This record gives sequence, structure tokens and C-alpha cells, in this order.
Amino acid sequence: MPTLLVLPDNTVLVNFALLNRMDLLAKLIKGNGTWCASVAAECDQSARHPGLESMADAHDIFGEPLRPETPSELTMTQTLRTRLARPGEGHLRHLGEAETLAIMASRSLRGIFVTDDKAVPVVAREQGIQVVTTFDLLRLACRTGMTDADTVWSYLQRLRQQRRGTPPAVFDRPSFDKWLSA
Repeated sequence: MPTLLVLPDNTVLVNFALLNRMDLLAKLIKGNGTWCASVAAECDQSARHPGLESMADAHDIFGEPLRPETPSELTMTQTLRTRLARPGEGHLRHLGEAETLAIMASRSLRGIFVTDDKAVPVVAREQGIQVVTTFDLLRLACRTGMTDADTVWSYLQRLRQQRRGTPPAVFDRPSFDKWLSA
């Protein structure tokens, strides 16, 4: 069976950098990561911000970025970007998500897309692409013994303080424990 690829969005890379755990992301990816050029470019821009310098490590984790290679991939990227964008958003907004989905769909890549963008899952499902979030990866890290529940709880608190969201229905430690075991 072919290896399952893991393709990130910049939102996830920012979250792991905020946690100062790009090393944990690398362990979770296990050498099976790749990414698209637009996400790599976003990552490079984000890495210039204070506290996000470790995002530069993403190049070692995900390698040489994939680029749209055919007119149909370019067209699909633009179509998906238009669907994901809200009126008034800049022309580069959602480009990384759209490019990733277009490349995955048109090349029939067997993989998952890791993003925290709320608009992506619906469009991804239409393309037959599975989406997971930062929180799914943190739960996996706990379940596989890469970290423990108290550490993941502290990570969620840090992300919440940074306004990076929380898993659905997690409001306190008891709801976190329930989410972790679900």
C-alpha cells in the first residue's frame, strides 16, 4: 500500500511554531510530508514574524514544494480559491489551500490535508480528500505516546490565548479529557 502523504496549510505550521514544537510535527509526519509552493511561500513570510522563526524548519520537514504543472491544475487552483474566498479578500488569500487541493485531486495523491481553515473541509470532501486539524495531530501525538495529556492541555491553552481556536466542544479540562478519549 502506498504511503499516506501529509500536506499542511500554513495555519498548522503557525500553530506548531507558536507551540515551539516543529520537532513534534516532524515526528508526526514521519518523513511522509510534502507541500505546495504557495504554502511554502506563506510559511517563509510567516517565519519573519517574531516567535515564528522556527517555521523555517518546515522546509526540512516537507522538502521541495509541489507546483501546479498543467493548465488544468492552474485552472482548478483558481476555481477552488474563488470558492474558498469571501468577497473583498485579497487574490492570494486561500491560494495555498486551493493549490494543495488542486494538486492532490488532479494527481490523485493518497494523503491528508492538515488545515484549520473552516471553509476547506467541504471543498476537500468534494475532491475526495481527507482533512485533519492541528488539534487532530495533537490528539494523535498524545494517543501515540509522543506527549502526554497534560502537555497537550497546556498546548491548547497556549493556542487559545493566541486566538488560534480550540477543538469543538472543549471548554475546560473535563471536556478536554472527553475529547481526548473520543
